[in-house]
Amino acid sequence: MAFLQLRGIGKIYVSEGNVTVGIRGVDLSFERGEFVAITGRSGSGKSTLLNVISGMDTYEEGELLIEGNPTSHYRQPDWEKYREKYISFVFQDYNIIDSYTVLENVELALMHIPDRRERRRRAVELLERVGMKAHLKHKGSKLSGGQKQRTVIARALAKDSPIILADEPTGNLDAETSREIISLLREVSRDKLLIVVTHNFEQVEEYATRHVRVYDGAIESDQIIAAPTPIDTPAAEKAEIAENPASRKRSGGRTDGVGNGVLLGATMFRATPKLSVFLCFLLLIGTVAVSLVTSLTGSAWDLLKPSYMFRHIDGRAVVVTRTGEPVRNADLSALAGKFGATGAVRYDYLYDQSYSFWDWDSNVEFTYVFSENGDRAPKIGRAPAGTFEAHLYLPISAAAYFGKKSIESNVFEARIGMTSLSLTVTGITYFIDNTKNAEILLTDEGFRFLSAYALLANQALGFRLEATGGVGGSYTLSWSDEYIRVDPSLPANTVVLPTAAAAGLESFRGSAADPEDVEILLSAVGYKSSVPWNCDLNGAILASDGGDPGGRLSVSPDLFVTVCDTVEDDLYRQASLFFDSDREAKSAIKGINADGYLAVKSDATYSPDALDMILNSFFFILSLLLWFFALLFFAFFVSLCCGRSIDAFRGDASIMRSMGIPVRVIRIGMYVRMLLSLIPAFLLAAVAVFFIFRTPELNGLFRFPEPWQIVLIAVGMLSLTLRSTRRQIKRLFKASVKSALKGGDAA
Repeated sequence: MAFLQLRGIGKIYVSEGNVTVGIRGVDLSFERGEFVAITGRSGSGKSTLLNVISGMDTYEEGELLIEGNPTSHYRQPDWEKYREKYISFVFQDYNIIDSYTVLENVELALMHIPDRRERRRRAVELLERVGMKAHLKHKGSKLSGGQKQRTVIARALAKDSPIILADEPTGNLDAETSREIISLLREVSRDKLLIVVTHNFEQVEEYATRHVRVYDGAIESDQIIAAPTPIDTPAAEKAEIAENPASRKRSGGRTDGVGNGVLLGATMFRATPKLSVFLCFLLLIGTVAVSLVTSLTGSAWDLLKPSYMFRHIDGRAVVVTRTGEPVRNADLSALAGKFGATGAVRYDYLYDQSYSFWDWDSNVEFTYVFSENGDRAPKIGRAPAGTFEAHLYLPISAAAYFGKKSIESNVFEARIGMTSLSLTVTGITYFIDNTKNAEILLTDEGFRFLSAYALLANQALGFRLEATGGVGGSYTLSWSDEYIRVDPSLPANTVVLPTAAAAGLESFRGSAADPEDVEILLSAVGYKSSVPWNCDLNGAILASDGGDPGGRLSVSPDLFVTVCDTVEDDLYRQASLFFDSDREAKSAIKGINADGYLAVKSDATYSPDALDMILNSFFFILSLLLWFFALLFFAFFVSLCCGRSIDAFRGDASIMRSMGIPVRVIRIGMYVRMLLSLIPAFLLAAVAVFFIFRTPELNGLFRFPEPWQIVLIAVGMLSLTLRSTRRQIKRLFKASVKSALKGGDAA
């Protein structure tokens, strides 16, 4: 049984309605150990015959048998395996991969060796055998013609295939180099079937064992020059090949496809630095663009977020009575003790409000937070110590404004409803996540005062002075419908009357018979009803000198809080208890509700109006479509630009296919190359994002990405990259191996 046999082989080409016969009725048999020279005029069909033997061209007539097995039923994957197992090539145009080093070119053919060190050792050994050891690190593009052909011969030997096909291997070489190459081919292929197509039989006559002449697509003559040395593979060796896992890997099985694909992709990425930089830059543009679109549409996701009734603080439980009465301090303290609360705030109004500074032109709002927070210790300045001192917790974009001022002398007007209050900033901590709420951190006293101020500063507060005792009995002087004023400079527990009221008091005192006491009664006309609330400030220190020219009553901050404690019970009915976590708060809420109160966690939600829900859903879908179509546009842009890299890689891929490297391995290699190009793009984009959000002037321009958005960007870019690579692969494998090697695009 012949090792390789052709029976009546015919090859027909059809192009634009024209039919051309490549070869017809070819009957040939070949054995191992033969050196077959095929000659003939240009266009006679000798290269077509070689292409059919290699599996790069199919045949329409006859049968090709390899080791007695027919191939007429082979499909493209079968021919890939056939070339990988049986065929090695030496071309006239070398078909060396110019971007790879000599060593990498040879290692390509050694992918069946799983151990990388063994693969490297074997490649060096083969290159030494063909006289190329001194050029291991040289790129293929830097070699002479003879050096390229020697490298290709070493690559052919690396496959250890039983058939070596050489198509005009000396066509581009001078006479002396040609003799060296032919001699080398014969030397390294004594145990293989060597078939050389040549136009100059004299060059190979000394070594050939057989001469086949082709004329007009048919075999004109088949002359035996010398009997080849019989080559036979012992049965034991055949069994070893059949059972050897490395041999199975050479067949292109799935066992080594991924590993070899990863290795090939890494080599492709490393061997073409300019192309790799271009791909990295292209994917960087895509990553930045997708990140920008995600940032611009990211706020749309807020439309789907729940509508919270209160500001959520971990462990906070909001408490009211079921009767509508205020939660008294005594009751709140009892609840805190009974259910193990770590803190209680009777007036929690500020937790659910936000404000801003008058003299800062940004729209960022600030939330007042009870007490200092240890994990937000000031990075600049010091922690607040007094009632009117504050620590600002701000996005770094605010540094463009606040950073220009001296912290120790920073005094800002904080808006409280329709009025403002001066606060001294003693420290600032900046953060880069501009989606967080900016906060003002206060002392306990500051929080209690601001709670009182927020509720009462805009209430109409009047007062009357009442003197008791002495012979004259009780006398009253009223002064009403004036706004109260807090004066931080007043001593504790002090009231200062307006000028007119002070004059009236002197007159009042003059008419009284040595009054023993003066009682100040404040009456507030609030939003609940017109019924006044009385606050007895009998222990206050009364002063009348200096007064407020605007006619307002001035009180010290601590006295204002006393007013709030008396009046606010009827104005404000909500309170908060604090636990170590939401889980503990949830457990305590059950008991609080059983005690006759109504308590919920601070993350309780409410349903917005139906119209709002419809509008929110519409804008959300619109933003999602915008993001999706933007991703498709960038995918098209990247694919269009990456298409130029196909021309640079088309020849390399065809050489790999001619070597029998499975298409699956090449595909995986291309995916790996693109993914490796994506890694620097991600890293550079991350550096750019870090720079942007660390720069005060830039921080406010983009929305800080949430974790899910980072995942979305990564998935989007990964999808974009895979889609682009898939399009490249589709274009790349559109052409047959033979036409691709010749620069054609026909399938």
